[in-house]
Amino acid sequence: MSINWKNWLNGSFLLIGIFGLYFILKEQSLKEILNTYKNANITILILYILAVLSILLLLNWRWNCILQSRKIYVPFRKLFIYRIIGISINFLTPGPRVGGEPTQATMLTRHKIDFTEGLSTIMIDKIIDITTSGVLFLIGLSLVGLKYSIAGKFGLILLICGLIFIILIVLFYYRMLNSKHFFLKIFHMLKIYNIKSKTLVKIERKLEEIEGMMIEFYKNNKKSFIKALTISVLSWVAMFFEYKFAAQLLGYNIGVIEIFFIVSFVGMAMLFPIPMAIGVLEAGQISAFTLLGLPINAGIALAFLVRAKDILISIIGVLLLTFYGFHAPKVVKKKYISKAEQLDDGLKIKKVSKNK
Repeated sequence: MSINWKNWLNGSFLLIGIFGLYFILKEQSLKEILNTYKNANITILILYILAVLSILLLLNWRWNCILQSRKIYVPFRKLFIYRIIGISINFLTPGPRVGGEPTQATMLTRHKIDFTEGLSTIMIDKIIDITTSGVLFLIGLSLVGLKYSIAGKFGLILLICGLIFIILIVLFYYRMLNSKHFFLKIFHMLKIYNIKSKTLVKIERKLEEIEGMMIEFYKNNKKSFIKALTISVLSWVAMFFEYKFAAQLLGYNIGVIEIFFIVSFVGMAMLFPIPMAIGVLEAGQISAFTLLGLPINAGIALAFLVRAKDILISIIGVLLLTFYGFHAPKVVKKKYISKAEQLDDGLKIKKVSKNK
């Protein structure tokens, strides 16, 4: 009986998160945490929901702009459904909010869009999102550092991570705009191509194909690129209001810098390889609220609100996926098997010609 190490690791990380959440709640009164919402204003709650919906619509608009720049036209409503499905899978998958992208690309095949081309538009969308989010995170953390004098090891870690992020972003766009591969270059720098493996050869070819489409977008669709960046900034404005209203639901009227700080800790929590960031999200908000001089119970209550929002979206996404009757892994596997067979045939032909 073979062991599925991926499932075993996911289960282990999930247990770690559950134990972490247990110890956090053990030290706090659940009644006091829930009492934080007892004076919640229904109007503020409606505004919070509208802010969340606005973010989802803006992010879908950005993806739609990227698709249209490549002469791909899919009804906005359909794209919105596919995006919700992708978000739900990302939330349920361990790691930095990734995992739903292949499913979204698979959904696009319903509209006679090649899987690889669909995936390339999703990668472009993802990188633009990471770029704008990362830059705004750095600006926010810099403002927080100036106001709250973050020093010591934590401040140094933030500085180093910020510099690495900026260097990677600059290198990425420099190479893209000069028709040079970025991820493929890293692939080669790691000397992975020296390893004799059919799987790695297939990954290399697929990576080269996808990055070729990305280079074409950045070089030939600069207006669409700028438009996508603008939409990303607008989504951050909507996110500011989301957390502004969330804090007001708890009875706190906090400023822009404090909101940046809270959002930063939410983002960092999602990077941990724990499904749904269980325990990590709560621990992060405890740290953020403590540094801001706010009650710990309020931080946990905010984490619960964020989690409730994500779980609701995930439930909707899973129901939509079931309704559409898609089994994404099978479609992807079929796609890559056919590509692999073509590639293997090509390699065999080359080998025969060399022997001759």
